[in-house]
Amino acid sequence: MTKKHILDVATEEFATLGYSGLSMNKLAEKLKINKAMIYYYFKDKRNLYDEVISSIIELNEEEKKEILNSSLEAKEKFKRYIKLCTKTISNNPNIIPLTLREMANFDLGIENNIPNSIEQELVLMKQIILQLNLKEKYKDIDFYELKAMIIGTISSYYSMQKTPLKLSNIKDFDKNDTKILNYVEEFITNILLDALCEN
Repeated sequence: MTKKHILDVATEEFATLGYSGLSMNKLAEKLKINKAMIYYYFKDKRNLYDEVISSIIELNEEEKKEILNSSLEAKEKFKRYIKLCTKTISNNPNIIPLTLREMANFDLGIENNIPNSIEQELVLMKQIILQLNLKEKYKDIDFYELKAMIIGTISSYYSMQKTPLKLSNIKDFDKNDTKILNYVEEFITNILLDALCEN
């Protein structure tokens, strides 16, 4: 039993049940291991949850750095950044419920390392955005707001498309992740570049 496997299963369980709904006994049962094995890698449930959240925030960090440091034109860097955001959600769909739960329970009391991870991720995005030829009114943009707009739009649209509810007037992508995420990626990229940048 590896630490990564425990983390992967715990991520799915936290996404489904939330922090308060997950029992360490049930997690051990699901993993088919003794609970002591979980505590060998994680000191307690809180520590396990924090590692789950940190691992999600830090997904594809190296790829984001590669985009930032590439010789691509600024708009292309931004497009690649948005594409990476959609790819991350496509490869890790548990991000959506975990993110929504974390935002809904912001008083849960996250550990100090998590805000640091969020800040590091935001710095990468900010450095990519600042290479664009921004309109004057967006030169002092709130990068938290912009990040929330990007992730919120991708997550919300993806969730609407995947819901079993019959929603009228919504484009039909046959619940196909690739089609859904390609569409929202193109939509948000074009909207934001048109809004933020000088011609």
